[in-house]
Amino acid sequence: ADVAIAQWQYYLATHDRDWLRAHGWPAIREVARFWASRATYDAPARRYQIMHVNSVAESNTDIPNDTFTNVSAAKALEIAVAAARVLGEQPDPLWRRVARALYIPLAAGGQRHLPFDPAVRERSDEDFGGGPIALLFLPSLDLTMSTDLRRNDYEYGVRPSSIARVAAASMSIAPRTIAADTIGSGAEAAAWFTGYASGGTLKPPFNVRTETAGNNTGYFLTGSGGYLQSLLYGFSGLRIREAGLVEAYAPILPAPWSSLTLRNLRFRGQRLDIRIARDGTGVVRLTRHVH
Repeated sequence: ADVAIAQWQYYLATHDRDWLRAHGWPAIREVARFWASRATYDAPARRYQIMHVNSVAESNTDIPNDTFTNVSAAKALEIAVAAARVLGEQPDPLWRRVARALYIPLAAGGQRHLPFDPAVRERSDEDFGGGPIALLFLPSLDLTMSTDLRRNDYEYGVRPSSIARVAAASMSIAPRTIAADTIGSGAEAAAWFTGYASGGTLKPPFNVRTETAGNNTGYFLTGSGGYLQSLLYGFSGLRIREAGLVEAYAPILPAPWSSLTLRNLRFRGQRLDIRIARDGTGVVRLTRHVH
């Protein structure tokens, strides 16, 4: 699913249809075929489900309906339908049916997402440094949620990891910074980011980033990528969508910062700088300068 999402993100950032047809579409199409074949229909519940997966919470193996997996699979299927439309191809009708009816586990009452099917005994977030719920905030997923659901997910799946008994991997701090931005908490976003930058994962003498503060597994590329995502998407609130580079969430700045500038970004043939700064009244604003 991540592979298909990456192909589509590249297309959305470039609008290069020739590339999409020659390179992106074949991968997107085959990923959609895979997920359509992997989903099974639960007739009594009138929904699709994905069984026998290993959760992103790695200690949970061979489980049904991992939430992050199902959300990602649905996204990949929706992308395949959209890519087919762009290229004038005929999408498999099953792709849309599965995407729309794929089971996304919610707690009773629908107030928050569950990490996986409620039939699976849930391990406490305190045990493993934060569950997979935080990953639902990743900008490439861009999962649509109500304000209340988003905040409840944050309270349940993000904030408790700050007191976890097992340190979270450095890659998992990025969605926490981004999640805090989406609920409008600049202070918590800054705290996550600061902890990420100074939490012991940069090892001397070359500042090699490791997986956790307690091990020496480096160079941890997803950790460094997460650091960049915190800046690009967390503080800016920007998302790459079909409509363009959209200000999906309000920009934020850590209290000690006066401004943040993202320079020389290339998007759909333009080169631009994005500046996030406080105006005269203290409100954080985002401005764009096209070169």
